[in-house]
Formats: sequence, structure tokens, C-alpha cells
Amino acid sequence: MKRIVASLALFLCASLLTTQTVFAGDAAVFSDIGFSSDGKVYVFGQYGKLDKTYEAWAEIYTVDVAGNVFVKNEVYKTKNKSGSGKNAYDRLLKSNSAKIDKYNCSKKQIPLYVRESNTKAPGDEIIFKDFDGSEEAGEDIYYNIKLVSKKSWDRGPNVQSSFYINLEKKDSEGNIIYSKKVGTPDYWRENITSYRIDRIFTDPAGKSLVFIVEKTLKDDKGTSIRYMVETIRL
Repeated sequence: MKRIVASLALFLCASLLTTQTVFAGDAAVFSDIGFSSDGKVYVFGQYGKLDKTYEAWAEIYTVDVAGNVFVKNEVYKTKNKSGSGKNAYDRLLKSNSAKIDKYNCSKKQIPLYVRESNTKAPGDEIIFKDFDGSEEAGEDIYYNIKLVSKKSWDRGPNVQSSFYINLEKKDSEGNIIYSKKVGTPDYWRENITSYRIDRIFTDPAGKSLVFIVEKTLKDDKGTSIRYMVETIRL
């Protein structure tokens, strides 16, 4: 994985700009705060303005990578405010800097995948080479990633949905050598109509794998794009 060229990181920036400008509603801006110095914690934020009221909002999440859960008492959110979403985010980041700074977060990462455009279906399989694993095995090893989602109208007046990510490693002959379901398939989210994988990357050591997932929310406030993460310690 460490041999992935730096140009992918540049392409990532361009792709993010593209995907964030084609949506006309309340599309969140994703903020990568980074991995802790030991790679065991990942911190990210998002911000924007609500679709109908134009109120600014911001959120910051601290994730225990191995547990794929939020660190207790380290999720931060603003109440709706006037001004820009970026200003709301900057204030939120500053007011919680003491807790966040203890992780010595770095944005250094190994990019593995970035969604090129909205034409890729959410359930399409994502395949990329595991360079480190290939070196160790003496043959080509590939990651095969697939997001599996489902919807239900039987749990209340509004649509609810859930998903998980099927992670497999395969050798050059297609034999599965590792398989893992990442996420919480039994956790249902109200008013979320779709999910798609936006990015995949690891910490510099290649031990913490992060999936950035884009989700579409539809409720009485309008249509919104929000981000969440799924994580696994390799």
C-alpha cells in the first residue's frame, strides 16, 4: 500500500471539489483532522448550512479505530448559528482544542480509493491492490470492497436504512484469504435513503483502515448530504 503514488492524493482533492459542487441541497463539507500519533484514533469533522433555514452547523467526531465507535464524550456539535458553516466549524474546533490536540493528529495517510464521480453505483464492487500484502505473500493480493445496504418502511412512518461493508482479500486466482464485515448491519438510521463509499485510506503504518461514507438524508428540513466513517484495525 505504501507504493501508491502521491498523484492519487492530488486527485483526491480535485475529486472532493467535484463531488461537493454537483449537489444542490445541503451538502456537508468533510474535514479530515487526521490520525493520532499511534494511528489508533481518527478524528474528522463536517460542516455546512441547513437547506431551508440556512443556519450554520458543525460537528467533530473522535473515533476509536479498533472498536469502530466514537470515543466517549468526544463528539462535538454546534447548535444552529448564523454566519458560515466554516466559521461555525472553526469555533467548534477551537473550543475543543484541548481534547483534540492531545492526539497530535496528522493528516498523513495512504490513499487507497477515491470515488471518481456520481456515476459509480453505491453497490459497485471496489477493487485495489494490497501492495504490502502482495510483497509478504510473494503474489498479487487484492482488496475487494462492497457496500451492502437495505431499506425498510416497516419500522415507523419514515424510511429507515442500514448497511455494512463487506471487506475481502483475494489472491491472484480469486481465492478469499481474508473476510470481514465492517459496520453495524443491524443498526437502522431514520430518514437515510442511501449510502456510498467516498474514500478509503489507512494511517501511514497501514494498520488503521478508514472508510469515508457519504449518506443522503431526506426529512422535513430538505435533502442533505452527510458523512460518517467505518473503521477497522488491520
